[in-house]
Amino acid sequence: MPNTPSPIAADTSIARPDPGLHFRRFLLINAVLLLISLVANLVIERPLFSLVHALMLAAVAMTWGVALRWGWRVAKRWYLAALMPYLISFAFIGEIESFDILWMLLFPPIAAFLVERPRSLILWDATFLALVAGVYTLHWARLYPLMYTDIALGAQLTALFFLAVISWFMQGYKAQLADVQRAFRQQLEHQVDDGLAQIRGLNRELESTQTDLVRLLGELCEARSEETGNHVARVAAYARHLATLAGLPAHHVTSIHQAAPLHDVGKIAIPDRILNKPGRLTDEEFREMQAHTHLGHGILKASGRPLLQAAATIAHEHHEHWNGNGYPRGLSGTGISIEGRLVAIADVFDALSFKRAYKPAWADERIRNLFTTERGRQFDPDLTDLFLDHYADFVALRDRTG
Repeated sequence: MPNTPSPIAADTSIARPDPGLHFRRFLLINAVLLLISLVANLVIERPLFSLVHALMLAAVAMTWGVALRWGWRVAKRWYLAALMPYLISFAFIGEIESFDILWMLLFPPIAAFLVERPRSLILWDATFLALVAGVYTLHWARLYPLMYTDIALGAQLTALFFLAVISWFMQGYKAQLADVQRAFRQQLEHQVDDGLAQIRGLNRELESTQTDLVRLLGELCEARSEETGNHVARVAAYARHLATLAGLPAHHVTSIHQAAPLHDVGKIAIPDRILNKPGRLTDEEFREMQAHTHLGHGILKASGRPLLQAAATIAHEHHEHWNGNGYPRGLSGTGISIEGRLVAIADVFDALSFKRAYKPAWADERIRNLFTTERGRQFDPDLTDLFLDHYADFVALRDRTG
């Protein structure tokens, strides 16, 4: 029986998320918001604000190009580097009666969203805080006064610091969650692999048991008919080799090899007086003997197992002839299954090679002459050519298992 992959085994890997998917969506939303802000500031006649938004919009567009050339990880760094001066610029161009300075509070959560490792987030936030503190120091030293009061700027810096600290803690929890998810995924994959290994082991055991039962049943029939020892094993070996020479897929070759021992299972219902008769059978006895093909098919066809279905076909058709003069149904040509045509050659070759109750063993030259004569009559011509071209292989199999 062929080893068919389990549906579970078809894809045991856990799908990995697209690393750039969420960032692409974020950039699109960012671009829309920047465009709206740009237009709105033009409407309320704040051209400097529109210019800053336009520059950041250009930086967002350039982020796509950076991603295409160097990847999304580098693109995220480019974006965060552009975001810092964009947000800090509002401290210089902001108006005292507006809340533009609050835009700087967006940096820690945005960085936390884009950066994966807590240490990297601390570096980004610390850099941004240092730049903001530097700008505010210029104001407090009265080297570059801003439009905002000292209290507003101090409150802004404090809020920014606490927001950064919160984002650091959240990023730590996020990293721990990622570690837990990774460990769970690895454990799940390990358990799935173990489960699949057990299933494969049970399948192999089942197939082995099934094959052994088929072989033992074939040997039981063989012993009852007093045929020469190992007949069913040899027929199976010949059929496998011929199927391989014919170019059949490996799983099909295996199926034929495992099913061939049951080709004469129907003989279990044939009386001993006919099975072991030393002389020629009468017409009536021969008709009874022919019934073993129908009987074998009837015994095996009820099973839903692919191996026994193949065996039922072989039992039914291995006495059909290429020219339609065989039995039990008079099938011809490719109307006979490939299994039946293969086992027909294997069965006759072995039957002629060994002594039976009704005949002595034939010499190899006589056997070759019969197959040459019956090519295209009793046997498939193409398979017969393969058999005769590789006759020495079959003789070696016969001698090895005889």
